[in-house]
Amino acid sequence: MASIEVVMERRPPDPMPPALASAWRDRSLRGSATLVALGAAAAVVAVALLIMAADWLHVARQPVFRPTERLSAAEEASLPGPSASFYAPPASARLVAPDVVAPPDVRPQELERVAARAPLGALGLASSGRGWRQDDWQGTLLYRPVVTSSASFEAMGHAIIIAGTEPVDAESPCEFEGVRWRCGERALLAFRYWLRGRALRCQVPPVAERWPVAAPCRLGKQDVGAWLVSNGWALARPGGGYEKAELVAREARMGVFGSPE
Repeated sequence: MASIEVVMERRPPDPMPPALASAWRDRSLRGSATLVALGAAAAVVAVALLIMAADWLHVARQPVFRPTERLSAAEEASLPGPSASFYAPPASARLVAPDVVAPPDVRPQELERVAARAPLGALGLASSGRGWRQDDWQGTLLYRPVVTSSASFEAMGHAIIIAGTEPVDAESPCEFEGVRWRCGERALLAFRYWLRGRALRCQVPPVAERWPVAAPCRLGKQDVGAWLVSNGWALARPGGGYEKAELVAREARMGVFGSPE
């Protein structure tokens, strides 16, 4: 009898409808998120259980009492627990290199307070400090001065000429060993560079007028007139007190009396 072989052709599965495929994907994503959340919760619970187990298993260390005095036989017999030898006083520490690092054998009752030794030198003494005293040289503090000549300036509505000096004209030339140079302009710039806008303290009249007034001035503790005349950037007015300073400047060839270099 002849066998009949039936060959069945395998057909590819029909494609899933789009709506059903989208629903299947959403369901798979929700399932994955649920699994992740459950895993995280399980990890938190496991950590909490480990911490609780560590607290439960922790046993506080029992303190060991070692009295310094030996108990009597009756007291040692009445104590529960280990034998009386457990409560023996601790042995003294072993000294290492006693002649080098060992502490001296001094008992508390032998300590005695003594007076402090004298300082080794004057540098160890604390300075008494300088007492504050008001400067006897009073004056008006003039801020932001503007130099107008080699011996004058303007500040805060005042026009001041340094008392006892005569300014060098800015346009007047000077001659040194046959070389003519503009010494007046150099003198004005020297006063300006030295002052650098710093405040001056001058003895101006209580009600200063708008026109220039002659007044002695200081920059800190430096006499402005003495500095200008002694450096040769201003001339000494007769009877102003700076005649010797001008003679020294002429002999040393300072400022306008010297070379242009």
